Amino acid sequence: MPVTQTERQLAAIAADSADAIIMLDNAGLIQTWNRGAEILFGYHAEEVIGKHFQFLLPSDLRAGPEIERMQKELLEQGNVRNFVTQRVTQDGRVLTVELTRTLLRDEQGNAVGSSAILRDVTEREQVQAQIRELNRHLETQVAARTRELSEANERLRLRQRELEKANAKLEQLDALKSEFVSLVSHELRAPLTNISGSLQLLLAEDSESPLSPNQREILALANEQTNHLTRLVKGVLDVARIESGQMPLSLQAFDPLKVIERNLEQWRVCDTNHIWQAPVISNLPSAWGDPDRVEEVFMNLCDNASKYSQMGGVISIDTQVVEHRLVVSVSDQGMGIAPQELDKIFDKFNRIERGDARQTYGYGLGLYISRKFIQAMGGELWAESREGQGSVFFFSLPLAGHSNLSPTKPPL
Repeated sequence: MPVTQTERQLAAIAADSADAIIMLDNAGLIQTWNRGAEILFGYHAEEVIGKHFQFLLPSDLRAGPEIERMQKELLEQGNVRNFVTQRVTQDGRVLTVELTRTLLRDEQGNAVGSSAILRDVTEREQVQAQIRELNRHLETQVAARTRELSEANERLRLRQRELEKANAKLEQLDALKSEFVSLVSHELRAPLTNISGSLQLLLAEDSESPLSPNQREILALANEQTNHLTRLVKGVLDVARIESGQMPLSLQAFDPLKVIERNLEQWRVCDTNHIWQAPVISNLPSAWGDPDRVEEVFMNLCDNASKYSQMGGVISIDTQVVEHRLVVSVSDQGMGIAPQELDKIFDKFNRIERGDARQTYGYGLGLYISRKFIQAMGGELWAESREGQGSVFFFSLPLAGHSNLSPTKPPL
């Protein structure tokens, strides 16, 4: 292909290029102005040919060192590539452009001018500037957050050390408390037993001591109070053993129906003020637990039902097997328990304040101890109640052969 044809094709490509392509002479005067330059800057070729290119520069760049620096690099290296700068359009908009300038030489190697290719990168630079600003903001936030976390960790470490010291003191105090309670309780049991024995001898029908009715009444009251105090000491000892993990249990398979029937017969004899209803089931599978502790729990639930039921009320005992568990319930027709009190009745020394507090004498340990016993045997103890409609207390135990069940409340 002839050289002249190639030159014409190259000239056509440059003239129609989407990029702004400008040719300058050695003095910086514009010699050519393509279609891309018209679109970018808004000037037609006849408006700019022969003008110095600096009219396209913002005023601050005209007086600055950028042009001199670029000219020096152009002469030394022959080109300046991908230089980001600013230019002004006909309507006064300042564009960010990417500029590439190339030194032009004649056949003898003499500089005859330069070409400039400009591409609008305003949007790209704005996005990059936003990204840089966002990165700086994030770095600032990360640094601040890191500092906050470091300070928080240091506070947590200090707090942890304080808690460890406090916990060590609490453990020491708890050990001293358990030791004190155990010592005092043991020291109280012996004199209480002696007092109770002496009072019972005095109150015996065959006693040789002549007692007036008034004296007998006083001694009977003293004996009753001694028994209350003895039960309190026993309860406190049980609590101390439970909390220290030293409560002995004799776990075995046993017949729960025998335990229930034996104690229910005692209640029918001792408490004639209520109607006691036995379970409707005639036989039950063996349960797994400590029969003596189960008897204590059952007796405590019956005692509460008796104390909090109205005269002539029905106290009903029921049993059922639910998901490999035995569930025993004791229901009464008493005043019931308020919802806000229901979760508290299993706490130590918690008693519901009522007008009948004198008649329902107690120390608020029975339900706490009972629940701990049942939980230690792999079961659970809970209550359901509605004020004015009575209460139902349930306890569950695993059946023999299923003692590895988790101690959860079975659905009824």
